[in-house]
Amino acid sequence: MRTKSIILTLILILSSIAYNLAAQTNIKVYGKNENFKKAVGNITLFIKGKGKFHIEYEGDIEVSDDDKDIISISRDGFIEIKKTSFGKKRRLVIEAESGSLKKRYYVGWSEKNFDPEGKIWLAEILPEIVRYTGIAAKSRVERFYRRGGATAVFNEIEKLNGDYAESTYFKLLLDKGLDNSELIKLINLASTTIDSDYYLSDILQKNQNLFLQNEQSVSAYLNATKTIKSDYYKSQLIENAIDNTEITDEQLDKLLEISKNISSDYYLSEVLTKILENRDLNKSNMNKIMKLSNSISSDYYKSQILKKALKKKDLSKENYDTFIKSMGDVDSDYYASNVIKDLLKKDLNDKSLNELITLVEKNVDSDYYASDVYKKLAKRDLTEKQLIKILESLHTINSSNYLSSVLIAFAPSVKQASQRVKDAYLKRAKSIDSDLYFGRAIKAIY
Repeated sequence: MRTKSIILTLILILSSIAYNLAAQTNIKVYGKNENFKKAVGNITLFIKGKGKFHIEYEGDIEVSDDDKDIISISRDGFIEIKKTSFGKKRRLVIEAESGSLKKRYYVGWSEKNFDPEGKIWLAEILPEIVRYTGIAAKSRVERFYRRGGATAVFNEIEKLNGDYAESTYFKLLLDKGLDNSELIKLINLASTTIDSDYYLSDILQKNQNLFLQNEQSVSAYLNATKTIKSDYYKSQLIENAIDNTEITDEQLDKLLEISKNISSDYYLSEVLTKILENRDLNKSNMNKIMKLSNSISSDYYKSQILKKALKKKDLSKENYDTFIKSMGDVDSDYYASNVIKDLLKKDLNDKSLNELITLVEKNVDSDYYASDVYKKLAKRDLTEKQLIKILESLHTINSSNYLSSVLIAFAPSVKQASQRVKDAYLKRAKSIDSDLYFGRAIKAIY
């Protein structure tokens, strides 16, 4: 008996937990008939204290001012509400027929009089249903807006349950031509009431032009985006702005602040890549992108951003300095050397050459990849001072094979240079351990 009692207690506890969890669930399924442009719903709904409901509907529905009755459904529309509790089934069907509503009420398999039984039950459950599902949202927003403007709608939104219903009301309210203070209130309220990243980002993304009109609304918008947890939705917000030609450089600069909260290397690199490929950037935007690349831990993604940045015209000194700092964190010899080789395509003065050599020394440990960079460098038109600087820097290459191959690449330039350059070449050649590779290096300049 004791064992049975324990098992029964556990079943009751688990049932209670399951019910409470279910009670917190709002809409499980919702759809829209795009072909006929009608609202179509197929909803499984749990309302705490009232139980589980299954609701199907089609068409635009209007409820009474007290939310206790359905007074209108668009042509050929209907709503069916079903509830099963402890084996007892109740079902209510309301259909639009010839300009009027046909209302039927069932208990079990038996049809009962709608008035008063069905009417009483509908009045009991409908206020909660409209606040959970978004049913009749359009007519309700109109009603509250007529009574008290945006403030009245905001007050009602705070009474709603569920992200879908809340986002539906916000979208309908945005069609009302709100002033700036109302827009800021809407952004702030949406970010605190909507838990779903999907629904919140949908509102923010589709109304960017409206929300980014001035400093106050931009600030509210940025704060709202920071509440979005998903890197995917954050990246979608920014990528949508990039595609929007009406977004100014100043607004884009603000939007880039959102990117600081993207932790995924993939999504951050996607955002930065799209900006670099599709926007002409001012100095501030470019510098912010270069700094953001510092937060990318993946050498692959970071190198892709840096290579694309190098393709932009007119990098400022500040941009270039930030670029060099970003390069310092690329550990992979392969990716570092690839970026450095792209850097060779830029103008090469004494300062930039020194920085490039420092990058090779710091970031490229492999003799193979280092020699590849220097061979590319040998094809550039270099001054004698630069040649001597490069030859001195070759002390980092330990392999006799790779060192001799680099020296041979510079040999044509050394032949035509002064004795000072030749001496620098000979000094470096003497550090080659292999007689074979030493002979090859010497032979190349005579």
